Amino acid sequence: MKSVIFFIKSVLLSCIFASCSSDSFISDIYIEPNATFTINKTEYDVHESVFFTKTGQGQKFVVYPGDSLHRYNQPFNTGYSTASNGTFSYAYNEPGVYTAVWVASSINENGEIIKAIDSTQINVVAKDGGLEKFVIFNTYKMTEYSGSVFFSSYGEFISEDTILCPILFDAWRTSTTVNSIKAPQLINFSLSSTLSKFYWIENGIEREIQSGLTSSRIVKFLVDGKLAVQNFVVKTASGIISEYHVAPVIIPKMTKFSINGVNGTITRDIAYYNKYNVTITLPAGTDLSNVVPTFEIMNNDVNLVGNNIEVSVNGVIQTNGTSAINASGKTVEYKIKSFLLGSDNKKLLQESIVTVNFQ
Repeated sequence: MKSVIFFIKSVLLSCIFASCSSDSFISDIYIEPNATFTINKTEYDVHESVFFTKTGQGQKFVVYPGDSLHRYNQPFNTGYSTASNGTFSYAYNEPGVYTAVWVASSINENGEIIKAIDSTQINVVAKDGGLEKFVIFNTYKMTEYSGSVFFSSYGEFISEDTILCPILFDAWRTSTTVNSIKAPQLINFSLSSTLSKFYWIENGIEREIQSGLTSSRIVKFLVDGKLAVQNFVVKTASGIISEYHVAPVIIPKMTKFSINGVNGTITRDIAYYNKYNVTITLPAGTDLSNVVPTFEIMNNDVNLVGNNIEVSVNGVIQTNGTSAINASGKTVEYKIKSFLLGSDNKKLLQESIVTVNFQ
């Protein structure tokens, strides 16, 4: 019985002493917070990881990246606790300039949470401005294939803000309502952030378009009867605006080839959009070493053809009805270059190869 009483007294004394020394214990482990930290660089691409590392001290560290819903000291915004070693990584899905806040905290002997704060600016950019893909979708139903096969023009970035879209000449049809580049077009596109919006600029007015939606079949590439560069903008949720210029350029087609009144038969190589074949049968005895062809490019349509067309054979510029060729080898290859009519930008170019076979 005495041993039990002694044990109880010992426990009570231990509790009393522990209670009396608790403040001293917290004081001993208290670390005055210092919120200094580093990041591995100051400019990042969209979706690129930003690595935060503590250089200060504290018992706990929280990072507020500064994007939507993660801004320090803002209602209903939250931060992220770092790993136990004081590191944290984060990727931004919008371009913009963000103020990242690092909070170090500790609990003192009075049970109070003591905080220290540091911040830095992080510049997030989209190398492509936010637009990742641009397609003029199902522009023209291709009659040379069975079934429903459509030509879609996949845009190529020729600079950070300029996109080149090749267009089949066959899509240059009379119709201005369907199945023609002259009709309003449906655009498929993708942006670097789902929070961004995409606009076509028509006569200075921004018109939002949705990727692949029929209701967004509004984009017109025809101005005063001619193909023209169209302007677009991407707007991010953080207010960053990126401009783009989309140029539709026809893949040139030789639409007529004749020698001495004999017309050749022109077909497209079905495996390529820019390769054509001409077959021509001249009367027996024709001197093929010196013949002068007449030809037309894209029907000599004044809305497509001007000083923007260059035709050559073996690097020598050819003039319709004037330039002689040596066809004694039975095959002659023409190269056609077509620049966007009315533009001085020599990068807005499409080329085609025409192989003439003499029978």
